[in-house]
Amino acid sequence: MRKKVVISLLLLSLALLVACGAEKDNMGESADKKTSKTVNIMETSAIPNASPILADNSVSFRAINQVFEGLYRLNKEGKPELALAESEPDVTNDGKTLTFKIKKEANWSDGSPVTAADFEYAWKTVVDPKTAAAYGPQMEEIVKNATPILKGEMDPDKLGVKALDDKTLQVELENPVPIFKELLTTGTFFPQKQAWLEKQGNRYGTSSETLLSNGPYTLENWDGTKLSWDYVKNPKYWDAKNVRTDKIHVTVVKDTNAALNLYNTGKLDRIELDGDFVKQFESDKNFHTSLTGRSVYMKMNQGKDGVKTELANVNIRRGLAEAIDKASMVDTLLANGSKPLDGVVPGEIMFSPKNGEDFRKLNGSLIPYNQAEAKRYFEKGLKEIGKNNLTLTLTAGDTSLQKKQSEFIQNQLETHLPGLTIKLKNVPTQVSFKADVTQDFELLLGGWGGDYQDPLTYLNLFLTDSPGNHTGFSNAKYDELVLGAKGKLSNDLNARFDALLQAEQILLKENAVLIPLYQSGRAYLQNPDLQDYITYPIGAENYKWIAKQ
Repeated sequence: MRKKVVISLLLLSLALLVACGAEKDNMGESADKKTSKTVNIMETSAIPNASPILADNSVSFRAINQVFEGLYRLNKEGKPELALAESEPDVTNDGKTLTFKIKKEANWSDGSPVTAADFEYAWKTVVDPKTAAAYGPQMEEIVKNATPILKGEMDPDKLGVKALDDKTLQVELENPVPIFKELLTTGTFFPQKQAWLEKQGNRYGTSSETLLSNGPYTLENWDGTKLSWDYVKNPKYWDAKNVRTDKIHVTVVKDTNAALNLYNTGKLDRIELDGDFVKQFESDKNFHTSLTGRSVYMKMNQGKDGVKTELANVNIRRGLAEAIDKASMVDTLLANGSKPLDGVVPGEIMFSPKNGEDFRKLNGSLIPYNQAEAKRYFEKGLKEIGKNNLTLTLTAGDTSLQKKQSEFIQNQLETHLPGLTIKLKNVPTQVSFKADVTQDFELLLGGWGGDYQDPLTYLNLFLTDSPGNHTGFSNAKYDELVLGAKGKLSNDLNARFDALLQAEQILLKENAVLIPLYQSGRAYLQNPDLQDYITYPIGAENYKWIAKQ
């Protein structure tokens, strides 16, 4: 009997020790466990591709920003901070040669070290014309020899990037670049492990199994088409101690009502709202708004491969561009803090180095809504192409918002431009992205969120040879101004800013290449227990510090 009592006392003591240990963990040592619950967020599309070299859309770069990292990363305030770089670079040659030391503790998710050679290989692959990387022109007129390499006039091995040893990277620039540190936070400048990429071949970046990460998370449970996936904390990440969440579960939700149901049942921690949903929840304590740096616009296909379309006529384009009541779209359809936009560079983002004035205000309204002028331009254009009417197809995504937007645009154009018929083609976002890249559209609803805080991130897209152009637009003066802002004007910030102002006027006021619609706002409901969901006016979201209490 005494033996049984002793055993019982021992078991009781053990239970008390376990309980005390658990209490200690909750109070002290495992503080991280209090914020390691799974975070549940949404996306509006499957990931088209997770390769930093080949990515060409916001969904891909959003994923890439969580699982990869470069020399710098944006901090919580949106400013570049040291990431894989151990310290600020040694700068020589009048600011044109930068030498970086890479952190000794920087590793890939397989435990192997991130080396300077990984950067050299990745950058040279990006500018190689054989790669056809959409973001290759990011390096044009910036990294030494990138321009002739992209044109196929020089071997990629001549690019101004070199691994001096395993942890020392030397970068040579054409000119000192005021935005270079910001550029280094973007996916185009991230490292890649050559042996891994060559082993995966064309499969690289198409599934979890084909990716090798070096960022805060690894991408798991993704097969390239799946409508859900996970970001799982990467234990090999150099700063893993500051990654507070073990897993972020992402679900693709295209319908706002469906997203709201998931939020109300605790299956999503944050959702974005639009239209009537904004009005319904704007007094909710968990409702928030912000203005982003995303420009939403329609592209018009003027033709490709030497074959012109009716949209090659500037008066047709001008008529279409001035026929949409943007204020009505923003106020009634969106109601999320978005603002009508009459240019491609958004407001309250870019400011003059001379006097601090807003780029958008300085350049004014380049494509205003003007129903009478729109009709006049359109009729003139029809006469010039020898037609009495015109039918165009508008390609857009299949989210509930894009469906509403395309219907609104259809009504506006057909109402204000007699003789015009608009057919709608709502497709999955991935298909819309592909239609843009292959220029397989007549009108395309899209936009651009920008990668860094400078007008160049918007205007660079429409250079003649830019893989982001996809409109058929080509203008020598425009190219000269934009390339000058990337290169020879880098040392004269005022002249550079003026060149970008003039380039936007050529793009829109003179040529009506795009139909600007609005600068996107963001209205959302967020679980109050969700912390440090970092978004920026410009740049992909940053989940490094995200946590849930």
